[in-house]
Amino acid sequence: MRDRVPKAIVAVVAVVAVVRAATASGPAPGHPLSDEQAHAVYRDLASRERGMRREAAVAFPGDLWSQDDDFHRRENDTARDFASHKEVRLDDVVRAVDDGMKQRWPAPSRPVATVPPCRPRLSY
Repeated sequence: MRDRVPKAIVAVVAVVAVVRAATASGPAPGHPLSDEQAHAVYRDLASRERGMRREAAVAFPGDLWSQDDDFHRRENDTARDFASHKEVRLDDVVRAVDDGMKQRWPAPSRPVATVPPCRPRLSY
């Protein structure tokens, strides 16, 4: 009996978690991004890139792969904040950044579109 109590508690918690996840509603769809907003978000993210890359370099000195990974986390956070505050779809915001880079929309600076080689660290 004593061995079954912890297992039963874990099972109940797991069932509650699965039921909550299955019945949860998704995020609100948001409005489509206008052309003006698309250009604005691209300019904003492009202008912040240098600073975000600098912060990532400080967080991971000498590790280019981790710097790039950290930069993209920061970029993702900024895109999510923009989408949330403007009540637009996140996928439209990401598409605007992609389109802006491909079509070379005007921006304060050119975004970096390269990937550093992966050199796994020995310790994390």
